[in-house]
Amino acid sequence: MAQMDVFQSMWGMEKILPDGSEWTLETKFKRIAEAGFKGVSFDLPYHSFETVKQALPYLNEYDLDVVFNPFVSSTEDYQNVLKQISSFNRPIRFCGLIGQIEPWHLDRVVEQTHEWLDAGKAAGIPTHVEVHRSCMTNDFLFTLQLMEKVPELKMIADLSHVLVNQEWYLPLSERASELVTRFLKRTEAIHGRVGTREQAQVASGFKQHEPWFQQFQDWWQEGFLLWQRRQSNKAARCVFLCELGPPPYAITGADGKELSTRWEEALALKATAEKLWREAEKQADKTLLKYIKG
Repeated sequence: MAQMDVFQSMWGMEKILPDGSEWTLETKFKRIAEAGFKGVSFDLPYHSFETVKQALPYLNEYDLDVVFNPFVSSTEDYQNVLKQISSFNRPIRFCGLIGQIEPWHLDRVVEQTHEWLDAGKAAGIPTHVEVHRSCMTNDFLFTLQLMEKVPELKMIADLSHVLVNQEWYLPLSERASELVTRFLKRTEAIHGRVGTREQAQVASGFKQHEPWFQQFQDWWQEGFLLWQRRQSNKAARCVFLCELGPPPYAITGADGKELSTRWEEALALKATAEKLWREAEKQADKTLLKYIKG
């Protein structure tokens, strides 16, 4: 049966301690592996190729896979990324592109998306597109149009961006729920972060954020269930990426310190995702049993 692997963002490992200080690179990978994460993500070019090369010994030592989040503005940009990462001696699950082009001209974005997907196919690296602000998928409604025009396109779901973009209130309207379901039917991986209609990242453990945390759990479980239902490859692995960014993404108090401990939050998100995956499996089994019984 297809399974899920939880990854940890290397961006999210920055300034990871409550006082804003850093673990060494070796300590970061040791902690990630000991916590049971199956891989890590790098954001390109925020993380340079040299940074990724420095991490390779630890990726090999702890047997961690990699996903890349490249910010690219042209076909040549992505071809250069593919050339560089193809030389790394670790399994690459996929690249989740953040297209740095204006989202206003659908046909132009469709053409460019086809070129990026073709480049990834030629390099043998699965290539998807992340829904993200300040890029071609900035607007969720535009993103859904792009998906219609490119049927082979698979998406990376960072729904905190969607929520802030659309500024939906709770309880979620039927229309909003329908739109998210359309998106999740084409989602290949999920980014783990809890937001509100005003903020892209909030502490999921704070009482005032409980309704938003529940909404994200509902979305994640729906995404897992839809992913499981469409998988014919029993060896397939879904990726849930814990991606809790450092300040200014993380909210700070008057003293400049974060209001929560991101590493503990990442571990809690990992446990939450694993629980939701198991619940989705049970729901999928019940649906299959009901279908078999007719």
